[in-house]
Amino acid sequence: MAGEFDFLEGIGISTSDVEQPATVYQKFIVEVSNQLIKDLRAYIKENANNTGGLASSVVPFPTGNLSFEIQADEYFKFQDKGVNAVGSNNHGSEFSFRYPGVSQNMAKAIQEWKGFEIGHAYAVAASIKSHGIAPKKIIETVLNEKVLDKIANDLAEVTGLIFSIKFEKATKQ
Repeated sequence: MAGEFDFLEGIGISTSDVEQPATVYQKFIVEVSNQLIKDLRAYIKENANNTGGLASSVVPFPTGNLSFEIQADEYFKFQDKGVNAVGSNNHGSEFSFRYPGVSQNMAKAIQEWKGFEIGHAYAVAASIKSHGIAPKKIIETVLNEKVLDKIANDLAEVTGLIFSIKFEKATKQ
């Protein structure tokens, strides 16, 4: 075993750890989930238009002893995939604003986010609906083929097996 890990250098997985598969797998999964969350949060903070709450909402959620899923606030999918303007497909998104009117909730959210007077917040919301929200491509940027290959290589190093890694987006809406 080479002892070097591409994705998670320095996480302390030793030869004796490898002799205890459950321990090393669990440690590996925890470290992978933590690194992915860190990378997702950093990308969101740098690229998504929000107060920082979206980045903070991204968390790993255990789905089994050796698995996890990444969960975030409901509006993550809109930042990730974008939202088409009313009556158009300008961003090629599966999501679209349905009507041009601005809800009080949307205006208040913009007011809290930007600190605008409510009238200004309504104007910004109307502009957002007429132009849509450009996709930030969070998942495809952070969980790209290079990252997935590194994780697969590390798993092969830990287990001695060859893995094909695939991340699936949940389709909950």
